[in-house]
Amino acid sequence: MTVLDDYRDKYKNFTFSRDENGILEMQLQTDGDSFQLLVPAHRELTEAFREVALDRENRVVLITGTGEEFIGPRPTADSGQIMTVIPEFSAEYSVWEQDAWTDHRELVNALLDIQVPVVAAVNGPARRHCEIPLFSDIIIASDTASFEDSGHFEFEDMAPGDGSHIWTTALLGINRARAYMLTGEIITAEEALRWGLVKELHPQDQVLERARQIARGIAAKSDTTLRFTRALMVQPLKKQVLELLGLGLAYEAFGALGKRA
Repeated sequence: MTVLDDYRDKYKNFTFSRDENGILEMQLQTDGDSFQLLVPAHRELTEAFREVALDRENRVVLITGTGEEFIGPRPTADSGQIMTVIPEFSAEYSVWEQDAWTDHRELVNALLDIQVPVVAAVNGPARRHCEIPLFSDIIIASDTASFEDSGHFEFEDMAPGDGSHIWTTALLGINRARAYMLTGEIITAEEALRWGLVKELHPQDQVLERARQIARGIAAKSDTTLRFTRALMVQPLKKQVLELLGLGLAYEAFGALGKRA
């Protein structure tokens, strides 16, 4: 088990606070601005979610972002493999390939292993790893938010195997999911609301407070109710992750290796 003091000031990219109701607020940021999910931050996120999951004092977890984006950066058509074109990360890209199997499986599992309800306050576009907000139990989004997986099939010529094939199929339905992954289209805030991906849309400056309001209502329930309800709700997602995430990562890796051969 962990306690808040173990991880409150441990991570460069996350700010933690917990109120008297047991609501842990986890703010994603990079140098005080929008969170950029590159190699070091990816590894930190995995470890942070595991510590949050093991903290028995958390009764609700609220995840929010900073600035104009929830998660960035967005790849472009000429960026190629984003980790290889950033000089400070290129030296460890081979390490990234070697531990992606362990690291990303652990990231998703640690998120789903959080034992209490999770609320996401999506302040802007989620340009990478949309499963982070969308695997939350309640998503309150800004009217500037969007969701995309352009960093795989569309721009980086890769199979979308590190979670996108799970959340898209689970949340969009199989036909819409396949079209989305093969075209790299962006899901707008209005589409996300219409399709049931998010609960509510609000102006950006109202999203966090609305999420906090909902979190306070959830935290009023008993501890056992919170934990057993969360366990019931995430079990279908855990089952799909167990069955499909390893397979997806393998296909993504085989495709990347084939291009380098």
